[in-house]
This record gives sequence, structure tokens and C-alpha cells, in this order.
Amino acid sequence: MDIKAKAESENKPFTRTNILVVDDRPDGLLALEAVLACDQHNLFKASSGQEALRYALFNDFAVILLDVQMPELDGFETARLLRENHRSQDTPIIFVTAINKELRHINQGYESGAVDYIFKPFDPFILRSKVSVFVDLFEKNLQIKRQAALLRYIESQEKERQISELRQESFRSYAHLADAVPHSIIKVKPSGQVEYFNQQWLEYTGFKTEIDWKSVIHPKDRRRFLVLWLHMRHHSTQTHEAEIRLRRAQDGVYRWHLVKVVPDIKNGENASWIASCTDIDNIKMTEESLKALSQELNRSNKELEEYAYVASHDLKEPLHVVSSFVHLLEKRLQPKLDDREEQYLKFIREGVGQAQKLIKDLLEYSCIGREKSFEAVEVSSVLTEILANLRSIIDEAGAVIECDKMPQIKANYLEMVQLFQNLIVNAVKYRSQKPLEIRINGRSEGQMWVFSIKDNGIGIDPQFKDRIFDMFQRLHAKNEYSGTGIGLAICKKIVENHGGKIWIDSALGEGTTFYFTIKQDL
Repeated sequence: MDIKAKAESENKPFTRTNILVVDDRPDGLLALEAVLACDQHNLFKASSGQEALRYALFNDFAVILLDVQMPELDGFETARLLRENHRSQDTPIIFVTAINKELRHINQGYESGAVDYIFKPFDPFILRSKVSVFVDLFEKNLQIKRQAALLRYIESQEKERQISELRQESFRSYAHLADAVPHSIIKVKPSGQVEYFNQQWLEYTGFKTEIDWKSVIHPKDRRRFLVLWLHMRHHSTQTHEAEIRLRRAQDGVYRWHLVKVVPDIKNGENASWIASCTDIDNIKMTEESLKALSQELNRSNKELEEYAYVASHDLKEPLHVVSSFVHLLEKRLQPKLDDREEQYLKFIREGVGQAQKLIKDLLEYSCIGREKSFEAVEVSSVLTEILANLRSIIDEAGAVIECDKMPQIKANYLEMVQLFQNLIVNAVKYRSQKPLEIRINGRSEGQMWVFSIKDNGIGIDPQFKDRIFDMFQRLHAKNEYSGTGIGLAICKKIVENHGGKIWIDSALGEGTTFYFTIKQDL
């Protein structure tokens, strides 16, 4: 029923009101009928309490007139039972009696649920007046209930209208948003029927309703799509995604798309799926190019490392020969050499020594990563071995080295020795005039081990913080500090070989802190 029909029904006259009279005497029922019978009422007559209860189960009454003195079930017990019935629990009850006129009987009547007590013989006018009051009250209550129901109906209709408008507005906003994004969006029922698609989908595939999936999906990706579809049907409340090539209607070219499907849950069930198709073809092509480039770069680096290894290894022997003959020549000609000739031989010795050290460092650099075996390494044991190896230069520098509690890590033991040793030697080499202090710390952060080696040396200008880890990079002249410029490059390569990174925190004259990380799950 619509609002107009509901409102019109309120103007129709009420149906006839029901009144129940109960008396075990036929003359009593006849007397009540004579007074109360009219066209506006339906008069129900019951000759016993049981009959009255049956009427009350299926009818609504404006008022019940009940005789007190009845066989089997008297008026008081009948009234109590009427009050237990949800349909008649609020119906007014008037006791009508010619016998029980004592005050205790009157009180018992009110306790049983009566609203009035009339004695026989009764005045017809008074009886009609009292009944009319209850009938009028019943009809007014009924009218109020009907008007309340109508108001609730009107309110529900208004809410439904507002909700409908909000849904339409939401759909319009969703459609505008879906058309604005550079992705193909489609909404599909579990049966495969298309509910919605945006403009991008239409322009790309050319399909509106019935979709020929075989013509849209690349032949080599159809099995992947079938697996995705079956997975969606068995796991309807989960999000699914797959990379699939879709055919472009304009030129028939298949382009890679990331297809992500989310369920549209309504009332706890999956009503449909919303799929977004993001064009990732350019990204895939770039990934393939980068992969090929990475493979080529790895091959080239491997060849370079092999070359450096072979070259440095092969150069060691000639330099050793030169060094030996210089030593023999110096020994044979020693008495005859003047100062200039001795200086020349010194230059040769120093050059050969520098070349041998450079070759040694290059050989070490090229060997890093060749041995990929990792084992449990106690860093404290590594530091104990290093401090024993470097005892003479540490004592000569007067250095004080403090080591915090070190963890056990998974790493290449020899490379860890070389890494820590290079950094400690670096701190000793670039010390200042102040007494040298070195502090070594190690801790766990997330999935990485973080180590630091802090000194109070001469420090490094922050502008060179990245450059110092490059090959052959030196910040000082050879006559100031010796070295080949490969030591920190070796450290960087070792750290990267263990899945970490290395960096510094430093300022000129304030010392340097080297930080590096080692991956925990090697």
C-alpha cells in the first residue's frame, strides 16, 4: 500500500466495536443485550467463563461485562485468566452481580483486574454510559495506533527514498571516480555476468555485457586466469591478483596487466567481484631490460674479477724477480755506489714494494665473494684474533680499544677478520694528537646486525663520505699517509657480500664512526 492509499484509509469509518458479556443465566444475558445492543457494536454473549476465554483468544474487545457468581469458573477466576492472555490483558472488565455485594467481594473484584463493579438490578442509562466511555476510549486508542502506524510507514518510505537517493548519488560518484582513474574496472557477479564497467574498460576491450574471455586474454595466460577464477570461487571472501596479458581492441596488441580482484560482501555473502586491471606492460618491459642488463653486468663484473685475479697473480712473480735482482745488485755494488745511485736503488725498492702491496690488495678484492660459505661466527673471537695480530701497532699508537658484548652471527669468518681489521687499522692510521680511543659496538635491529667502530681521530670531511669507499680513492697525499686506496673498497664489498651496507658519521677534527650492517638470515 502506498502513502496515498494509507492516508485515504484513515478517513473510512471504523469497523464495529466488539463487546463481550458473560453470564451463566440466560435472562441475565438477555437483559444485558437489551441495554447494549446497537448497530455500532458487535455483542458477543458467553454463558460460562470457559466460553468467554475462547472468545478472548481470537477477538479484541472494547470492554468485558462479567458476572461474578458462575458455576465451575467464577467471575474472579475468569478475570484472572483473562489478564494472563496477551490479547485481553489490558481490556477493561466490569463485574455485574446481584449477590456478592460485600466489601470484601468488591475488593476481590478489583484485585482480579476489574475497573468497575455494578450491582443488579442496574440502571440501563448508567450501564450504557459506562460502556460507552470504554468503547469510545477503545476506538480512540485504535485510531491513535493506526495513525502511529501510518506515521511509521511514512517515515520508512521517506527513509527509503533518502537511502535510494544516497545510493544513486554514491553510484554516480563511484562511476565518475572509476572513469577518472587510468585503470580498467569491471564488476562481475559470481555467475560471470557483468554488472558494471568503466569507460577505460570499454575503450580498451570493446566489451560491454557478455565478455568473450578467450578473445581478451592471451592464450598463454588463459590457464593462469582459470586458476585465478577457480581460486576466487573457492575463496570468495579473499582478495586475489595475477599478472595477465589482455588484448587491446584498437590494435589487437596484448599488454601485461596486474588484475586485482576484491569481493563485494553484502549480508555476509559475496554478491560480486570488483576487478581493477592496471597496465604494467611498460614496467614489465623495463624489468626484462633491467634483468638482461643485470645479467650482462654480472657477467662483465665476473670477467673483470677473473681478469684482476689472474693479472694480480701473474704480476707478483715479475715483481718478485725485480725485487730480488735489485737486492743482488745493491749487495754487489754497495762499496762502489755513491749517494745518488743509492737513492735511485731506494726509489726502485719503494716502487716495487708499493706495486706488490697494490697487487696484494687487488688480489684480496677480487677474491671477496668467491667463497660463499657462511657459518656461525663469534664476533668476539674475531676481535680477539685481530687485536693479537695488531698488538704491535696498537701499542705503538698507544690506542685504547673497548669492545662491547658482541653477538654470534652467520658470516664468512675470514672476511669478517679482514673487515674489522681494515677498519681498526684505518682508525689507528688516521689518529690525531690526542690519545687514541676506539670503541666497537654490535646490536640487533630488525633483520640486520648493526656494528659500529668509533674513533677520536682526525675525522673526514662529510662531502667525501661516499667517495672514500670507491676504488683507489685517497683523501691524503702518499707522503702523509701510506696505502693503496683499496682498503675501504674491500670493506664495502665484504659488507655487500653479506647483504648489508656501510656508511660513516664524521666531521673534521671530531673523529669518525664507521657503521655497517650484516643480514641475519644468510
